[in-house]
Amino acid sequence: MLLLRFLLPFLGATATALAQVSDADFAAIRREGFDRSQVMDHLDHLCNRIGPRLTGSDNLTVAGEWARDTFTAMGLANVQMEAWGEFAVGFNRGPWWGRMTKPEALEFVCNTDAWTAGTKRPSRGPVLPAPKNADELASLTGRLQGAWLLDPPASGEFFKTLSAAVEAAGGFGFVGGGRGELLLTGGSPRIDWNNLPKLPFVRLRSDQHQKLRALVTEGVAVEVEFDLRNHFRKGPIPLYNVIADLPGTEHPDEYVVVGGHLDSWDGATGATDNGTGAATTLEAARILTAIGAKPKRTIRFMLWSGEEQGLLGSRAWVQKHKDEMAKYSACLVHDGGTNYLSGIAGMKEMRPQLELVFAPVLRLDEAMPFKIRDIEAFRPIGSDHESFTAAGVPGFFWDQAGRANYTRTHHTQYDTYDAAIPEYQKHSSVVIAVGALGLANLPELLSRENMKVQRGFSGGAGGGRQGRGTGRLLGVQLADDGLTIAEVGDGLAQKAGLKAGDRIVRIGEGKVAAREDLRRLLDEGTPQEAITVLRGGGEVTVQVTFER
Repeated sequence: MLLLRFLLPFLGATATALAQVSDADFAAIRREGFDRSQVMDHLDHLCNRIGPRLTGSDNLTVAGEWARDTFTAMGLANVQMEAWGEFAVGFNRGPWWGRMTKPEALEFVCNTDAWTAGTKRPSRGPVLPAPKNADELASLTGRLQGAWLLDPPASGEFFKTLSAAVEAAGGFGFVGGGRGELLLTGGSPRIDWNNLPKLPFVRLRSDQHQKLRALVTEGVAVEVEFDLRNHFRKGPIPLYNVIADLPGTEHPDEYVVVGGHLDSWDGATGATDNGTGAATTLEAARILTAIGAKPKRTIRFMLWSGEEQGLLGSRAWVQKHKDEMAKYSACLVHDGGTNYLSGIAGMKEMRPQLELVFAPVLRLDEAMPFKIRDIEAFRPIGSDHESFTAAGVPGFFWDQAGRANYTRTHHTQYDTYDAAIPEYQKHSSVVIAVGALGLANLPELLSRENMKVQRGFSGGAGGGRQGRGTGRLLGVQLADDGLTIAEVGDGLAQKAGLKAGDRIVRIGEGKVAAREDLRRLLDEGTPQEAITVLRGGGEVTVQVTFER
């Protein structure tokens, strides 16, 4: 390994001759992946035939069965749906719509969280300003039946009192607003069948919410109607990961994992989070089986569930198989949307092997360049590769670049099939197939020399899942554009003087033009970093010292 590390800088173009994917296999992967691609067919089936795949929903079970059968049809081995746990209550979302009927007609863009109550029928009634205290609640006696309450307190004891009063009086529920144009979907499965949520809480797109609030504030009589078919299912609801193997020829008991998560939120159809990653996992498996690839190690394709609720499926699987982790060379996870795979980041000790593996990718497409980056540690981003890094296995979350705006689709109403970019999906599938085969063919397992893993979670974007977004423990929540700070928590950002409303424009000397730039520059950065923001029409630079 030391000799190889010394020689690589002097090998130049001849380094490709040492690549762990032969020229013949690389040419076959390219032909199969570009000329006969089925990646968009996989995504179409997931998003448009099956639909959203919330963990604990019937759709997720259907998706798991379809993925299992698809892997089996490819000729893969050991194909199974392996149970990892269960939810006490399942949730299935049916159709939903809302509108204002008075004083004018207006179709709403609206949503509710998962595992929350819906309506049993179209529910039309007046909109009343929600009371803020017991005296205001008492003043509404006799007026709550058949009414919707606008902007209640988000939580706390008074909200519990208010909810009980609305339910007892026959009120319909609550209406609030989203943040900007985007409606994020979340929710918690920790509910009790014997104490299910009773009243819906509807969120409106921000501009529509502001209009509704202005009318109510002016004293105009406003009437709205909602029909929200949210359905609970009594559990236990079994939950599964889907697993399939392309057996190794020389070291069948050593593994390279390729995966993504099959589950999604259900405010749309889960295309870029993470139908795109599930589809490229399926397509990489199809490509390698179609060309008759014979990897030296077993390539294990995995589609996890429960990712959106905290990496539940992958963590449970790794915990169950923790005694086997020494034989896992690497885990490759595609969970960053539809932009093309533009690089991979690992410890500097891994670089010689990674350069051998990805040598063919470097000449794949000049318009979609690929870069291998050195990092100080594997840092939390918020996807299933972290379950493997926590167990000492190098887990990689691909760098991605391109014209897609991931913030616009991540957990929002726009996460639909049309957001996916076919040429990027094809390219990424080929990169994954090459990477998986190359890692499987290395003379040795991927180096774990000086491998470091940073624990904890980074500040997420736009209220999304834990850890997704900034790559380090900055401690902020980002607005819909992925660059403007919406909230500053008790952490490094607050200490440094960052404020809500600041738009991040530079990290050190690196320009931040997109969310992907922010994650990459923070991940590559030094322990102390200058962060420049736009504030009040001018630039402000602060120094942030990151925790290790």
